[in-house]
Amino acid sequence: MPNEPAEVSFEPVAERHLPMLLAWLSEPHVRQWWGDPDVELELIRDGCAKGEVDGFVFHVKGAPTGYIQAWVPSEYDEEPWAKDLLADTPGVDIFIGPPEMTGKGVAALALRAFAARLFENGAARIVIDPDAGNRRAVRAYSKAGFVPFGEWIDKSGRTLLMELKRTEFERN
Repeated sequence: MPNEPAEVSFEPVAERHLPMLLAWLSEPHVRQWWGDPDVELELIRDGCAKGEVDGFVFHVKGAPTGYIQAWVPSEYDEEPWAKDLLADTPGVDIFIGPPEMTGKGVAALALRAFAARLFENGAARIVIDPDAGNRRAVRAYSKAGFVPFGEWIDKSGRTLLMELKRTEFERN
């Protein structure tokens, strides 16, 4: 799989995307793992506006397909598992919006293309933190090259910690 598939593109989140993002966040397959759509949309909007996250709508073959963001986990006290990460280690979050696009490999495709951008910008390692019970996400992240490096258990559940190192990415 090429590092930057031509069929995947990224568009920075703008106000005009918010209704679409809300609709996607309201889909059962997204809401199950992301939570309340209104709360999550506000977090996306505020995080992007404040520069705390770099959020993008990603397109596959020209069609809006999902949301992906990069953030710096070590800057968040509410993520105690991240306290030992280097400040230049980005975290990534992703969801596929349209239900008919799930299970088609587009998450892995988008993650590889996004990882290529992050590595080109100097990252040596990228982390992602799915709920351990979200088997579809874990499978997609594994297809993209992420491997487990630990887990975090707290009152909200079990989080699987996964990483993709630039050296491994460049080998594949």
